Amino acid sequence: MMAIRTAAIVAVSVSTLLAQPDRSATEIYRAAVAEYLKSGDAARAARPLAALGPEQLEPAVKAILSRADPRELEGAADLHLEIGIAVAGLSVSGGAAYFDQGSRLVNAIMPPPAIRKGVSALRLEQMTLISSTWHRVAASTLLSINDVARARSLMQRALPLVPKSAEILTLLGTASEIDAGVLDPDNWDSVTGKTHAGFERARRLLAAEQSYKAALESDPTYPLALIRLGRVQFLHDNIKAARESLERGAALAREPRHQFLAAMFMGALQESQNDLAGANHSYERALYIAPQSQHAVAAVVFVDLMLGWINRAEEVGRAYTSAKLDDAWWLHKTGAFDVEGLLWLRQHLRQ
Repeated sequence: MMAIRTAAIVAVSVSTLLAQPDRSATEIYRAAVAEYLKSGDAARAARPLAALGPEQLEPAVKAILSRADPRELEGAADLHLEIGIAVAGLSVSGGAAYFDQGSRLVNAIMPPPAIRKGVSALRLEQMTLISSTWHRVAASTLLSINDVARARSLMQRALPLVPKSAEILTLLGTASEIDAGVLDPDNWDSVTGKTHAGFERARRLLAAEQSYKAALESDPTYPLALIRLGRVQFLHDNIKAARESLERGAALAREPRHQFLAAMFMGALQESQNDLAGANHSYERALYIAPQSQHAVAAVVFVDLMLGWINRAEEVGRAYTSAKLDDAWWLHKTGAFDVEGLLWLRQHLRQ
């Protein structure tokens, strides 16, 4: 499973609480981190923490920060990330609080500037990659629930470490793109409101385009930047450029999430050009890659209805509503969540 089961982390176990009445929050927390480092099972490691909110964990977090053990810091940061991902779909502020503590923990892996010269270039590069990937995954979780402000704050913490990171720059572009998505001039009755919304939407789409182009300057082969650039070009009604960017991005894409987005965006382009057969093919591919995506299901059903395939549309809808979904189904909705980054962090911790 790409995401840990929310219920396994959030639910409070009475038996667990009764079994450790005399243990301090710091002791419980450190034991949870040790369990996570040992087993890699976030749901099991986090269960004893279920009754402890971020404010109660703060002294324990400070204790681990003061010990400054790199492996313990990485384990604690990753555990906070896993909990934050699980909680975010239930409580935005709760998830953000875990992310804030995790950000401090993962940043502490980096040695202070005064002693940084004594660290090997390879080790320093690895530390930087851990921190930047961690912030990328946390920010992408918040973007998945449209909490753009908090997501952008996490990205800004990573940028000083990797100012030319194609991944972070692309994520910044995605934040601007999401901002633009809520600024629909048609939602306004007044001419002034329509004009202002249209201007702000165009400004944010331009910011997104600039971020994607900056990402491609850093890494011309980064598929997600090409795919999202194609989406913005489509929104600007530059169909020819959009198709070229999407096709190039799709050809380079190896991660399922990138392939999913390329298929969804190409389907939207084809649909706008009344190529319903092509759109159906693209949306079907997206649904095959991400069967839990509500967006893909809705797109397939809509195009099927437009084509007159009513039975097929009903079949797709029934298949989705009757399927057993992941507890964190919302992560699959838009394709914003950085699954590959989370998997890398998990694998690195087990090395």
